[in-house]
Amino acid sequence: MTGYLSLKRIVDVITDLSHLTPECAKEKYPEFPSLSGHIADLFLKDHLHDILPRLKLQLRIVERYNPPIRPALDPYSSTQLGIFSKNFSDWEVGLFLNYPACCIRSFSEEVRYGFDSKHLEELSSLREEVVFVSTAGFVPHSLFCKEASERALIGFLKLEELQLLNDLEDELSQVLPHTHPEYQKHYYDILIHDTQDWMASYNKKSSFHG
Repeated sequence: MTGYLSLKRIVDVITDLSHLTPECAKEKYPEFPSLSGHIADLFLKDHLHDILPRLKLQLRIVERYNPPIRPALDPYSSTQLGIFSKNFSDWEVGLFLNYPACCIRSFSEEVRYGFDSKHLEELSSLREEVVFVSTAGFVPHSLFCKEASERALIGFLKLEELQLLNDLEDELSQVLPHTHPEYQKHYYDILIHDTQDWMASYNKKSSFHG
């Protein structure tokens, strides 16, 4: 799965919810019934009139770049949808965002709210000069999680490949501005040979909602 297809999957679900009643939404999406019912209700009350245009614009931009890893869902849209709300469990939000169960469990039950010493140990085992990249807000249970990689949530890139994501990041920031303080970037990236400095500067907890 590409970053574009990974993002499209979520946008397709949101678009579908815009046509459903809360009751139908809960029945159709039993993996996250409370969140799907809430989103459907907001659409029904016309509280999300500007969300789909933003998400479709984000999707068009991402399709043009076709990144190997998906960017975080537009933070403004995520806020309006209630994805950052504490009213919904980590499991519901994680499944809505198509996160692997192993990573949701690690985040929610083992309280791994950010990249930690276990991730650092995994990085230290690498010899090749690559960059680890993940969707902003997503904390994998392992940097080598096969399922997360297949869902285009994480990946290892060569330094020269990082420019594509930087260009995408810049365009998304310009075209879809927002004020969410913790999501000024759509990706997390770690330079393998600079892990100690990176970990020292990584002092904010992830909300797991990318």
